[in-house]
Amino acid sequence: MKPNESAEDIQIRFALHNVHRAVEDIVRLVKMPEFDLSTPVNHRWDMKDMLAHLVAWHESFAKNLVLLSKGAPPDPPQGTLREVNREGVLALRGQSTDQLIRRLRKAQKLVEANAFNECITVIPYRKPGTSYTRLQHLEVVAHHIQGHFWEMLGKSLIKNEAL
Repeated sequence: MKPNESAEDIQIRFALHNVHRAVEDIVRLVKMPEFDLSTPVNHRWDMKDMLAHLVAWHESFAKNLVLLSKGAPPDPPQGTLREVNREGVLALRGQSTDQLIRRLRKAQKLVEANAFNECITVIPYRKPGTSYTRLQHLEVVAHHIQGHFWEMLGKSLIKNEAL
């Protein structure tokens, strides 16, 4: 805790730590030698697609934090959740796993650099859609990444048990 740190800053610091930990959990998971990125996660995506999905959303969050920090209007993804998810994965499908990891970590650094900017009051998630405060958005992001981490881990364990 820092001197004169507000209650909101303490909450943001905690939430930011959760997001950082979730990002690093995903990175550690996909870097495991026995982790098979071609394992299906659902009827549309494999593990690498899921990583691309997380990168697309994290980059969007980071980009909007940076824009808002500079006083510029945000540029959230537009469309239905299904459309935004599909477009994000398709745009990143050609990236290698290492490239996706680098992009995820770069986005995380931008999030960390801008999360305490008090000029940012709300951050849009997508258009049309909900906007969140900095704290709410960090909590949503941590929950989103953690949820997919457990989903990916579960699918990986099921596949390995079947072998």
